[in-house]
Amino acid sequence: MKKLLLILLATLGANAQNLAQIYLNQGLEAVGIELEKQLANKDFWLDELKDKNLSLGYYDSETAIVLTNKTNKSFQVFFYKNGKLSREFNEKVGVTGLMGDKQVQGDLKTPVGFYELGTKFKPEDQYYGGLAFATSYPNLLDRVQGKTGSGIWIHGYPLDGERLDEVKTRGCIALHNKTLRAFEKVIEKHGKTFAMTEEKEMMRTNADEIATLMAALFAWKDKWTQSDIKAYLEFYDEKDFRRFDKKDFKEFAAMKGAIFSKKEKKTIKFSNISISPYPNIKNEKMFRIAFYQDYYTKHHQFRGNKTLYVKLDTAGKMKILAEQ
Repeated sequence: MKKLLLILLATLGANAQNLAQIYLNQGLEAVGIELEKQLANKDFWLDELKDKNLSLGYYDSETAIVLTNKTNKSFQVFFYKNGKLSREFNEKVGVTGLMGDKQVQGDLKTPVGFYELGTKFKPEDQYYGGLAFATSYPNLLDRVQGKTGSGIWIHGYPLDGERLDEVKTRGCIALHNKTLRAFEKVIEKHGKTFAMTEEKEMMRTNADEIATLMAALFAWKDKWTQSDIKAYLEFYDEKDFRRFDKKDFKEFAAMKGAIFSKKEKKTIKFSNISISPYPNIKNEKMFRIAFYQDYYTKHHQFRGNKTLYVKLDTAGKMKILAEQ
């Protein structure tokens, strides 16, 4: 984020004098606040993102994305670095689970969505091959939507040669063992890795959508910082929002209203931001936004990772569906 602030300073041009006046009258902290307000400007982000390949999202750091399509059985690995996206692996899936999005444990479906991919491990049962990678299903959005089940892996074929089919994978993604070993060599070169699984429709994004979300993210933060409860709550989907503890919009609004009424001075900083398109059966414009949050008030401090699941509504406005 420091890099972005330097870029922002360089693009202010004629406004530099205004910033100098703010500094003289209100101090350095006020200048920082004014600069962060500029980050809520979509035009700034359009300029910043114009030469980047954002079809699979925006990432502040180097990221690998494992993309599986359940319909055409494609299995690809893409690597994102400094705005460039390269494909490093392209094979076919042996077998996935049943079609449709996973809803409950035992429905044998492979989840459609965006998940973290864990480090490799050796399954105790040879049925899953010689190694496997676990996904983070169910994620926050899955849990608040009431989806159940667990243990969704990318794994191999039985070492004894037993045949697999859509039922026997139990929702996992199974690769032929030779393909799995080749996949392992590609993945071990990278750090942060995500698993993105789609069904029929390919979920992709672009600079305009990412710029809209970036500007909205910082506008949301500004309203949060200012304890502007009415403007803050406008960023939430009144019908579908659920917090991590499953509070609905009405309960969440009442809780936040009580907190904001205290008018506590807040310092909130975001860094290491990533925005990923989120595949879904309804083919809505959904996204996962993750970032590191540094939050400070006199009575409460938090430093750690925060995740939002959002959608762009029919008017192109960001609406938060789930928050942790």
